Amino acid sequence: MPAVRAIVFDYEVVGTFHGEARGSGLDSWLGNSSRVEVELNVLRVRRVGLLVQELPGQSVSVVWEPILLIEELGELLCRFHEGPRGEPWRHRYCTNPAVTRDGYCRVHRGSWKALYERCAQGFDPACLEAYRLKPDEEFSVYVLDYGGSRVKVGLTQSWRFLWRIAEQPHVAAARVYTGRLLDAREREKKLGRMKLTTEGAGARLETRLRLATGLLSRLRERWERAAERLAGMLAGLGLEGSFEAYAVMPRSTSWLLSAQRIQDPVWLLGRQLQLADYWAGLLAFRNNTGVAVLHRRLLQHRLLRGTIKSGPA
Repeated sequence: MPAVRAIVFDYEVVGTFHGEARGSGLDSWLGNSSRVEVELNVLRVRRVGLLVQELPGQSVSVVWEPILLIEELGELLCRFHEGPRGEPWRHRYCTNPAVTRDGYCRVHRGSWKALYERCAQGFDPACLEAYRLKPDEEFSVYVLDYGGSRVKVGLTQSWRFLWRIAEQPHVAAARVYTGRLLDAREREKKLGRMKLTTEGAGARLETRLRLATGLLSRLRERWERAAERLAGMLAGLGLEGSFEAYAVMPRSTSWLLSAQRIQDPVWLLGRQLQLADYWAGLLAFRNNTGVAVLHRRLLQHRLLRGTIKSGPA
């Protein structure tokens, strides 16, 4: 029986775009303001795949351009996995059922990954324990523009930076700090207290989706404007210097506003669907009636009865 564990993608480089800004206020008037430069790397999904675990085994394999025919939805499985950094296709996943609200089994609810996720959600005692278990792990703090008047500040394992951006509604995201967990968490908290930011998921997902898709439609792929906007927001946070930023765009943006949005995974049952695109954690499935979209959380880590096989590119 298969279980979808993660979404993966290859990408092509659209281009690199430059933006810059200076801080505002008295320093700016005196000519002493900080300068921010952003190099925005725009990537576009070239092909999309699923990391599929075939139970009772613990390993996963990539199924590119997958076609799904799901007959039954089973229980949620523990999210714990381990393997080489930056190579999710070589990870091994726990096969126990999830018993905690955050998706871990009894064995792994106190694991490093579970503690780190609680840390990232703002539970600081978990940060200390996670750091004790993995003091050498490298983390990145990022500032993400989702199209609103504020930005989102987040924390992720450095190797997951691109994957993490792709899971969220975004126009562009800049990496602003890299270091060990406790220092990175302190930087995230400091930025998160500023008026221009919302730490974690302070703005609701649906709001961020609406704002991000709206701004993308207005930009019409004029990415210099996106780079300048992000530079201005970083300057507004009091940051200075040069920053590398990324946007991970879907193959097509047409479905973002027009596709049918599915809220119940039961809709999947008995339908033959091909995964056609991916953005902001949204899976775009194509069938004979058009394109339907559901969030990855409705499918990920769930035991399935059915088939997931590679389809034509």
